Amino acid sequence: MHELYLARCIISGVHKALADETKGQDVTDVRLRVGKLDAVVTETLTFLFNAIKSDGGLPNAGLTIEEEDVRCVCDDCAQKFTVAQPVFLCPACRSAHVTIVQGRGLTIVDITTTLEEPDHADPCIN
Repeated sequence: MHELYLARCIISGVHKALADETKGQDVTDVRLRVGKLDAVVTETLTFLFNAIKSDGGLPNAGLTIEEEDVRCVCDDCAQKFTVAQPVFLCPACRSAHVTIVQGRGLTIVDITTTLEEPDHADPCIN
């Protein structure tokens, strides 16, 4: 069950990404992008994240997961296409020489906290 490992990695990644003054209890949501090629069971990942988040120092955090489609480009004819089934053939020329350009990996896209964003307005501009 690699989803438990992923849940632990997400918690670790959030802590590494937080500013020094931000505490784990201030995190309200973690937005995650998961490539479909990684075969992550999102319901299981969410369940396990919720089960270990308090022990991991993120007691108030929710997890929002967006799945990313698998996209390829044909190395022979340059056709770009989305893969719905695990068949990596170009729909235009039927070549198997394709490069996966999207749909792999797990990325923390955004971390929402209860803290206000700092005011970055330039006081010299009216």
